[in-house]
Amino acid sequence: MIRRKLGSTDISVSILGIGVMRFPEVNGRLERGSAAKIMEFALESGINYIDTGYTYHGGESEVFVGEFLSENSDYRDDAVVATKLPTWLVNRREDMDVYFEEQMNRLRGKIDIYLLHNLKKDSWLALDDMGVLDFLDSLRDDGIYVGFSFHDTADVFFDIADSYSWDVIQVQHNIVDDHQANPATLAYARETGAGTVIMEPLRGGSLVHNIPPEVQEIYEMASSPRKPVEWCLRYLWDMDDVDVVLSGMSSISEVRENIEIALNAEKLTEDDYEILREVKRAYRMRKSVPCSGCGYCMPCPEGVDIPHNFRLMNDVCRFLSTRGVETEYWKIMDARERASNCSGCGSCMPCPQMIDIPSELRRVHENLEGGRFD
Repeated sequence: MIRRKLGSTDISVSILGIGVMRFPEVNGRLERGSAAKIMEFALESGINYIDTGYTYHGGESEVFVGEFLSENSDYRDDAVVATKLPTWLVNRREDMDVYFEEQMNRLRGKIDIYLLHNLKKDSWLALDDMGVLDFLDSLRDDGIYVGFSFHDTADVFFDIADSYSWDVIQVQHNIVDDHQANPATLAYARETGAGTVIMEPLRGGSLVHNIPPEVQEIYEMASSPRKPVEWCLRYLWDMDDVDVVLSGMSSISEVRENIEIALNAEKLTEDDYEILREVKRAYRMRKSVPCSGCGYCMPCPEGVDIPHNFRLMNDVCRFLSTRGVETEYWKIMDARERASNCSGCGSCMPCPQMIDIPSELRRVHENLEGGRFD
């Protein structure tokens, strides 16, 4: 397994990391037998970066990782364990210490990297007011690398990146999404010395399942036939500013496939990049709402994030799937930002694209909150 130095840290990490969030479940609970087999196969194959979080698998994820590494001590020293502070549960400075100690106990004392989970503009400002910089300094004093995972726009990224000397930055990027992170933000992270970790390289699987016919036709134009998963992973590994790509692998066969791609990933050609540009263009042509994201409708007096709601609605259309959309709508967006908070006041009108915004927000509400994905 190819390894890269994680930013300015002294850690060497596998270019493929394992995201524990998508391990198999039975009746809503982590299926530990299958999870242990996947973990053992991954670590034995050379993967050493493990990404987990406080709430993953209802809190069982960290416990599982801690127990697995304690019971399989041969892997423990080489493994790099990253977990995250559940920022949305933090109300005061003391809470940060409480959650960290609980997570340290769950993980049997094995935390190498500690991230602030799901940072957005508002959550970062709130944490800053609570004294999070002092908390981060205390972790560093104990030899733990610190960073953040990010779910906001690129301009907010730069503000947060400049607010502290981060060791690790985790962002969402793939062949289609560049609204949260893009080559420019990754290059900036590298300039600061931070290690870069990519999440959602396959967009929760939506970039490798139910491929739209027009996208499949573009892939088939390539001189070298490849599966969509190979296109997605090789695109990211081809970037000098990417250290680790996380994949939420839920079976040994998925781990094996991703490892084979990692072992045989050669540099992409200009023809390959043209294929990827056409694929991105084809996905973006698939729209349910003709929103350009111009922001003329903002701010909404009720706090609704109108462009964000329309982007999620369009994602369902683009990817023929709700994978990732439901998570972003219910867990990443604030309640006030959702379509259901629209009062129908009409202050968002008129729209340059002539969208009947209140009407379309009602449709978003019906589809994303009513369980009807049309």
